[in-house]
Amino acid sequence: MTTEISNHANLLRVRFTRKPVDLQEVLAATPYDERPEPVIISETRELTSAEYDVFSSTLLQDRDWLAGKGGYPDQTTRHVVEVKAENRKTLYVDPSGSAYGRYVGIAIEG
Repeated sequence: MTTEISNHANLLRVRFTRKPVDLQEVLAATPYDERPEPVIISETRELTSAEYDVFSSTLLQDRDWLAGKGGYPDQTTRHVVEVKAENRKTLYVDPSGSAYGRYVGIAIEG
């Protein structure tokens, strides 16, 4: 498990689900549940497939590596932790200062 602080202004549009229990809840949300919004990736967290599967099935569990991150530090754009694993859907997590997946989203096309 490695952490890479990227701090780049890579603007994506992400549709978030508020306080999802697991990845299935994020994927089941219709595109109209929450409007997509631009985000800045402040950190990328690379997980193994097994670590990702545990993370994505327990999104409300506290994790040290999410603590105090996310939110709107520049008052305009949501900052997120990008969570990746090989052969898994990339997730964008905004704990909004907490240590769990308070807002978890997926990038939208277009």
